Amino acid sequence: MNNTFNLKRFSWYFKKHTLDHGRTYVLSLAVAMGIVFLFLAIPALVGSGPVSDSYQYTMYLVLIWLGGSIFTSTIFAELGDRKKAILPLTLPVSHLEKFLVAWLYTFPIFLISVNACFFIIDSLVLSINHPTVTPFKLVHSLITQSPIVIALIMFVLFQVFCFWGAIYFKRLHFIKTAFAFFLALLIVSLLNKVILWLISGGKFSSSSLFFESNITVNNNNYWLTLGNNIHLVQWVIFGLAQLLLFVSTFYKLKEKQV
Repeated sequence: MNNTFNLKRFSWYFKKHTLDHGRTYVLSLAVAMGIVFLFLAIPALVGSGPVSDSYQYTMYLVLIWLGGSIFTSTIFAELGDRKKAILPLTLPVSHLEKFLVAWLYTFPIFLISVNACFFIIDSLVLSINHPTVTPFKLVHSLITQSPIVIALIMFVLFQVFCFWGAIYFKRLHFIKTAFAFFLALLIVSLLNKVILWLISGGKFSSSSLFFESNITVNNNNYWLTLGNNIHLVQWVIFGLAQLLLFVSTFYKLKEKQV
């Protein structure tokens, strides 16, 4: 039997994890959806017009960004407690199998279940709020008009970072991971500004992180945007950073011992 990955052993561990934590996951999802329903229903019942796309989109962002970050940051919570860590660390499964089960729950399973529940609830609220229009038509309008893809890309960034924080920190996973994330963002932002300042010879005035810059020459402001090739490099760097965090998380998991 392969000590790194075995499908039968992986399936057994996935089933065990589901039986051990499935009820908690379902209850947490139900509570989150109840809160979403409440915040969508109040303006739908009180307001005179339909619930705006921007408000629905905001609720969607809060759900997947905040909810996903909190959920992901606690996926390895048992390993931070010496007593609770004994059982998962002594199970006859490999570190890769534990890693994959945790990733499956925090990424594809989370996204599928949360998106399905959100849009069902959103459709239900819209049918009450705007009965003359098909609810799913309004939901489709929200998806096509709002930058859902950007929201999902940012979710991936948050998810990978929280995945790393879940195994790296022993307690207060979400708080410490959020602090580390914003600290890293601040450091990268400062480095970005220093590099642009040096490149422009002190003529740089402002920029949005990694994307555009404002340069002042002879009291004239020039807004510089990046070409398509540079954007491709950005995505490559983004992907490599994600991969580095994944690898770091996996090897940190391998270091865990009873």
